[in-house]
Amino acid sequence: MREPLGETRQTYDVIAGEYARQNSSGYPRLLETIASLAACLPPGALVADVGCGPGREMRLLGERGLRVVGFDLSIGQLRAGGQSGVAQADMRQLPVRTGSVDAVWCQAALLHIPREAVPTVIGELGRVVHESGHLYLSVAEGDGEGWEIASSYGATQRRWFTYHREEELTALLSSAGFEVRAARRTRSHRDWLSVHCRRISD
Repeated sequence: MREPLGETRQTYDVIAGEYARQNSSGYPRLLETIASLAACLPPGALVADVGCGPGREMRLLGERGLRVVGFDLSIGQLRAGGQSGVAQADMRQLPVRTGSVDAVWCQAALLHIPREAVPTVIGELGRVVHESGHLYLSVAEGDGEGWEIASSYGATQRRWFTYHREEELTALLSSAGFEVRAARRTRSHRDWLSVHCRRISD
């Protein structure tokens, strides 16, 4: 089997233009969630958008008066968005100083991490957020992991998907120093689990 993150990155490079086109605008639930996170932060707070893709949420968070830096493994996605303040980076080892951001936004990105590497990524999210900082995390809800064809973007290439359940995800977040303050479920072409967490003191 090919390395899941490497092949998934290549797929996102291939579909970057179509992905950016289909995901260019906000929708009511997304705008509501961004407003909720922004309300918890002071003006000018620093947010890391981890798995930012072409940068839609970076733009929306910035419109709320927040400073935003974006990270994504796919250089094609970053180029398609044309955003400034972005860097190619692996979620397993973020190029961010410990405790240096006020919040992390991570939507539909952790779901591409193989299950064995998920604790490492969540540990990194906990490392970069300062004590009392915030985390918004959205994952695909369900069981199992494996390849899925990116057919909705007109491609035959594969992406890796890992599904999560709330109890298991909450335990991983707790081990990284996060307390889940709210959880929400929605449904589109798949089931989604979103959590808003607060970093607590060790």
